[in-house]
Amino acid sequence: MSMGMMMVPIIFLIILFMLFIFFLIITSRQEKTLKTIDKEGKIKEDKPVVKEEKKSNASTTEKKETYKKEDVFRFMEFDRIMDKMIVQNGGSRFTMAIRCKGINYDLMSEMEQLSVEEGFITFLNTLKYPIQLYVQAQNIDLKGNIAKYKSNIEDLTVDYNNITEEYNKLASSFDVDEREMNRVTKERDRISNVYEYAHDIIRYVEKMSTNKNLLQRKFFVLVSYNTSEINAVDKFNKDEVIEMCSTELLTRCKGIISALSSCSVSGEILDSNELADLLYSAYNRDDKSLMSVKEAIEGGMLRLYSTSEDAFERKEEQLDEYLKNQAQLRAYKAIKYAKEHDEIETPASELLSQEEEISRRATNYVKNSDYPQDEKDKATKKILTDYREDKRDLNEIHEIQKNAILEEAEKDIAKIDELENKKPPYGVQLIEKAKNYKEIEDAEKKLAEESNENNIASGENKNEVSEKAENEIENEDNFSNNIYSSNDDADEENDSIV
Repeated sequence: MSMGMMMVPIIFLIILFMLFIFFLIITSRQEKTLKTIDKEGKIKEDKPVVKEEKKSNASTTEKKETYKKEDVFRFMEFDRIMDKMIVQNGGSRFTMAIRCKGINYDLMSEMEQLSVEEGFITFLNTLKYPIQLYVQAQNIDLKGNIAKYKSNIEDLTVDYNNITEEYNKLASSFDVDEREMNRVTKERDRISNVYEYAHDIIRYVEKMSTNKNLLQRKFFVLVSYNTSEINAVDKFNKDEVIEMCSTELLTRCKGIISALSSCSVSGEILDSNELADLLYSAYNRDDKSLMSVKEAIEGGMLRLYSTSEDAFERKEEQLDEYLKNQAQLRAYKAIKYAKEHDEIETPASELLSQEEEISRRATNYVKNSDYPQDEKDKATKKILTDYREDKRDLNEIHEIQKNAILEEAEKDIAKIDELENKKPPYGVQLIEKAKNYKEIEDAEKKLAEESNENNIASGENKNEVSEKAENEIENEDNFSNNIYSSNDDADEENDSIV
């Protein structure tokens, strides 16, 4: 029992000693400092290590937050916007965007849906270059609609004030006409109702515009063109390459818009400001509702920013005029060809072909019927007689219509020389020049290939001549060897005889 009583305080002391050591370790870790020796040889305590680590972490975060300008442009994936185009890859790729207006396919009838599908299939089959379909979900911007409604209300306010003034004059006059008073009263009531209804619409639209959950999908077709597609691009300077790309993209976009119209989808090429707004919406979805690019430009935030819209519109007008002239030129040449080869079609000629087909079918029907042969012959003769009379009449009408068409066509045919002499736009001239360079390069390659083939053929002929000469030499050697061998045989025979 005495030993047990002695062990209890010893164990208690050991536990206290271990707790004291553990406490010293914790405090030493918390109050650890850097110790340095100064000039006098004394130990100097500096700031805790923890604070130094915080400073180092802050410096690393500051380094991480610095970005290079090139990295930002690489993330943006475009260089700039010019001439209604997005410039990419250092000026080697140009892109235009077409905004498409959607249609409510589900509300269409079955025939309308079928026509839309066939039109879209035709559009896909006519594509000769790659395109991209881009869909962007944006908050509905009703500021433009509200401003338009308010401008209309201002005009309505002027009408309301005028009719009210007229009503007050009639009401204050002594000898007022009752019919005139009723007319003015009805007109004032009508304008007043419209005025109140317009105010209600504006309040409703303003309230609806505050709802950020209303989204609208916008559909775009992106058309790109690379400078590598230009023939002999190294023979043109930078401005000429940009002009060629702009002209080619405009032509492609016009073709896509006309092809989409076959499936009831209307399209419009975005200008430079609208392209900037599109890219701003793509990279700043949260800030788009605060201010758009259009509002910033109209507010004067970019006073020195200019897109020269008049120059772009003039270029489009010139290209449209050129395409229209080319279409007319092709049509006039077709008319000229039809005139020279006597292939003018008229409504009478179409009726003549229909009459011929009807008469043929009627004759076959009579021949295959069960009527007596005499009646069949009479019926066939009647059909032929009627057809010949109709044919004679239709031929006369055809000649009259043909002459009228030719008289009208002479005016159009006379315009062929004028249309052919018209100079195309500058961009089209550059494209034609590039095509000529391509044709010259192809011709030079063809001549080089032909000369190589001729050289190879001449080499083969020389080899054949040398082979023939060698064969002849070998034949002569064989012949002489045969002679020598025959002489040796003769000598041997002579020796044997001797």
